[in-house]
Amino acid sequence: MSKTNKMSLGQLTLVTAVNMIGAGIIMLPSQLAQVGAVSVFAWIISTVGAMSLAYAFAKCGLYSKKGGGLGGYAEYSFGKSGNFLVNFTYAISLIIANVAIAISIIGYVGEFMGIQLSPVMTAVSTIAVLWICTAGNFGGARLTGILSGNSFFGVLIPILVLIVAGMIFFFSGDTYLTNWNVQSLPVSQTITDSIAVTIWGLLGMESACANMDAVENPEKMCRWQF
Repeated sequence: MSKTNKMSLGQLTLVTAVNMIGAGIIMLPSQLAQVGAVSVFAWIISTVGAMSLAYAFAKCGLYSKKGGGLGGYAEYSFGKSGNFLVNFTYAISLIIANVAIAISIIGYVGEFMGIQLSPVMTAVSTIAVLWICTAGNFGGARLTGILSGNSFFGVLIPILVLIVAGMIFFFSGDTYLTNWNVQSLPVSQTITDSIAVTIWGLLGMESACANMDAVENPEKMCRWQF
């Protein structure tokens, strides 16, 4: 890949942030509402785990000279077969995740516009969303970085507005405490049940190492961060 078509450090950071924010904002609210505010402990545990993984990925990127992101890291210890297995399973997870997010987008849009879609129309609309999002990658890594940067601020601004407006006008301490543990289950069980959901909201952090080949001098980037 030519240097003129590679991402900068800032663009790769925004790509990673968009991937993480997108999964969390779209999928998590309705799921964690069934658990209650006690799920905040699951967020704390998941965040510590995610930061540990991010540190490990950064160290691998600092010392690895192989391309292919996660698969390249696995190749050092497990050879070509390890590289294939990691990238194959990662590709399968991306297919499942992207379809789930696309279906959620269609569901939100349909509800917002008051449109009832049949199963066939939902499938067609989901395919259209996937193709539209994929088309942005045809222009190369630099264009993907630019689009991700714009998407990041397009997502961040509404989130900040909702947070500020919600805290000022709609937050109720009584409601928060009433819904602390919706199902009245032991705290340890609710945390365990919530971690699988909260860790989903932090997925996307692997985007940095998965796209290391698209960044000029990724080793310098890892040294700057850690």
